[in-house]
Amino acid sequence: MEYLTKKNKTKFVFSLLFIVGLFLILFLSWKTNPNLKESAFIPTWLSEWTDQIRNNRRRTAVPFVGLGLLIGLYLVIIKRVRFWVWFYTWGALCIIVIIAEAGQYFLPSRSPDIKDVIWGSIGAIGGLLTSFLGWQITHIIKTISYGHKTD
Repeated sequence: MEYLTKKNKTKFVFSLLFIVGLFLILFLSWKTNPNLKESAFIPTWLSEWTDQIRNNRRRTAVPFVGLGLLIGLYLVIIKRVRFWVWFYTWGALCIIVIIAEAGQYFLPSRSPDIKDVIWGSIGAIGGLLTSFLGWQITHIIKTISYGHKTD
């Protein structure tokens, strides 16, 4: 029996979490009723917040913050810390937002909204930036503690 290496296990876990996150985003974006109180797996406090009219647009950012954090953490773990990698990753997350919104065009009770695309993109960059800044702070602390650069 072939054993997974640590690198392969990490990749597998992050891939699985990404797929679950992507599925949830698409499922929730494409359900005929946008209210989340009908979804048994969504905590009550979260569905109450998301179903308020004032949070109608901002709620699109929430799952993309999570996806951005997840992917950002993975990029840090595999040491992909160059700006362009993060920029392209944000672009890919923005494409996912666009696909999720575009799918609503085909649902009679839903309609795509550019504001949702903007909020989803803001959420994605927020999650990525949080991961990146966390890595930067950790890197600076290690550098100061050890007196030299570390990976």
